[in-house]
Amino acid sequence: MRLDKLIITLIAVLLVSVLKAQTEPDIWVEQLMELTAEELPEDVDLSELVERLHYYQNHPIDLNRTDGTELLELQFLPQSFVENLLAYREYTGRFLSVYELQVIDGVEERLLRWLMPYVSVDTRSSLREIGLDSLLRAGRHELMVRYGRTLQQRRGYTITDEARSRYLGSPDQLLVRYRLHLSRDIQFAVNMKKDAGEAFFSGAQRYGFDFYSGSLYVRNQGMLQHAVIGDYALQLGQGAAMWNGLGFGKSAIMHGMARQATGIRPYTSTNEIRFLRGAAATIGSGRFAITPFFSWRRMDGSVSHTADGRAIVTSFGETGLHRTPSEVAGRGAVKQWVYGADVQYRHRQLRIGSAVFHTRLDAEVTAPSQLRNRFVFNGDRLWNTSLYYNYSLHGVYLFGEAAHSLGSGYAFVNGLMASLHPHLSLGLHYRNYRPDYHSFFNQGIAESNTAFNERGFYSGLVYHPSRTVEWVLYADVFRFPWLRYRVDAPSRGIDLFSQFTYTWYKKANVSVRYRFRQREENTSAELQHHTVVPVVRQQMRISGQYKVNDVWQMRSRIESSYYRKEAAPLEIGWLVYHDVICKPMNGRWSGNARIAVFNTPSYNSRIYAYENDVLYAGSFPLYHQNGIRTYINLRRRFGRMTDVWLRYALSVYRGTAEIGSGLDTIEGSRRSDVRLQVRWRF
Repeated sequence: MRLDKLIITLIAVLLVSVLKAQTEPDIWVEQLMELTAEELPEDVDLSELVERLHYYQNHPIDLNRTDGTELLELQFLPQSFVENLLAYREYTGRFLSVYELQVIDGVEERLLRWLMPYVSVDTRSSLREIGLDSLLRAGRHELMVRYGRTLQQRRGYTITDEARSRYLGSPDQLLVRYRLHLSRDIQFAVNMKKDAGEAFFSGAQRYGFDFYSGSLYVRNQGMLQHAVIGDYALQLGQGAAMWNGLGFGKSAIMHGMARQATGIRPYTSTNEIRFLRGAAATIGSGRFAITPFFSWRRMDGSVSHTADGRAIVTSFGETGLHRTPSEVAGRGAVKQWVYGADVQYRHRQLRIGSAVFHTRLDAEVTAPSQLRNRFVFNGDRLWNTSLYYNYSLHGVYLFGEAAHSLGSGYAFVNGLMASLHPHLSLGLHYRNYRPDYHSFFNQGIAESNTAFNERGFYSGLVYHPSRTVEWVLYADVFRFPWLRYRVDAPSRGIDLFSQFTYTWYKKANVSVRYRFRQREENTSAELQHHTVVPVVRQQMRISGQYKVNDVWQMRSRIESSYYRKEAAPLEIGWLVYHDVICKPMNGRWSGNARIAVFNTPSYNSRIYAYENDVLYAGSFPLYHQNGIRTYINLRRRFGRMTDVWLRYALSVYRGTAEIGSGLDTIEGSRRSDVRLQVRWRF
């Protein structure tokens, strides 16, 4: 044992022991959801991230065995810190204690508090050393069943005329989720899901659930670093060419601008769209690793046939819902094959990778003949290549990617994160996605929903004058070189953000946020040729959290949104809510509740806010129109094996005779939802 390492460890223990004693993992999970996912769309599925965080709470990451992938899966760690951690371990040898994290370059007190519940220093053996028989006996099983339903009847369930669009199934939602952990390196997962309105063991769903998903995942077996059979996600570089699953962008956590690619991992989300189905493996030794991958799956789409029998795809399904006859007709209508490989070189804090992959469809994509679709992909085959890197040295983290769709355009991403001072950090990010760049799997950081036809430059600062104060601000200037939906000319915009946070450690915190966004859209006037005009959205928020004692917490927010287009009157929306959270340290019961009052004149001034839910089901619903919303979540533990969750949510709207639109319309001014979930662990 090296003397200097022992001294470092002892000092770190003294500095961090208080933090460890005050760690409350469940609270950190909620805060992470609020900070990292707040810019995601309303229908995003957060279950994958929530499951991952809870899994690593119960199965901490071994700092002496990890290659960094598991740490990046936590989402809140900068990749520069992970690279520094690996370099520290290579230089000083195996970790003696988790408290050594305190002395690693780039660690912040907040990150350390979040990280401590998810890591350990363990010496347990791998599958090769333990033996399969022992693993099977020690396997941990988890079975979860979730039921949900909107109590009011929607219009789609009342239509009996078979010639009209209608919902073919019941309003019940059902999810069955099974996990088997033979060890921390072998995992088996199955998801079965039925959405509201989908048939169940009848009609088009004679096999029961609408969506089945499963995977077998193995890692850390000699040269076989990672391997998946079944459904999986693949994340490479900065997402310019290949990225499946969740990806975060601009938020109050600045280092989220540098994508944290995890390579291959099992796909455990209930989102039915963004994943691969087949097999992939990462094989490596020393500084090199190669990841071959293959996928074959059916995708939803609208398919027609020409006079000569050619299959034409005019659009792809993006919801995964199969409730109506038309949605059922498009279910699995397009076959997709994907194959390729990724090669990585890694040396200390340098990582370079290159990927090439081919996508083929059994039908030809044909975009509508509109001017804005001039550069949109047409065809049934596409080759993509990518070259990416990241490098960390002396407080500066560089990252980037260059991607190319053969026969068409390019995409470029470059950026840096730098520690200018112990209290000041800088982030820069440049992106250039050409209008003729194409990929079926790109999720690079962008202002628009798709990473093409956009150029932008982001600059951000994080200032920590003390351990209790944080100020985050950024400016993002962007331009769309070609036409877009509802924008009949090249356009531009800007996004400004500022957030000040003051924390009374362990007791309370308050934050003040302001955001200004301006983009250009077609004028609202009925003109033969549209011109673009500025559209301004502003948001202001004051939020706070107070810990009354070890059992009770309070959380409140006041938020306003402002929207203006051309000379139209200014729209002002607002939201006020208060949460009560009860989490006894060793109690059988726990829960939380919210009361919210909101008023937004239209969809343009809408406000999103994170809501607690049953386990693995956090969401960001839309607060829209004028009304009151409340919910309560309860959890009851029955011994060590069984947990039961119950949720009830009620929204009451003022001045309206119906809620929603189309087949989702509810007659009346109330909507109430219930959810029951049971989990068995054995």
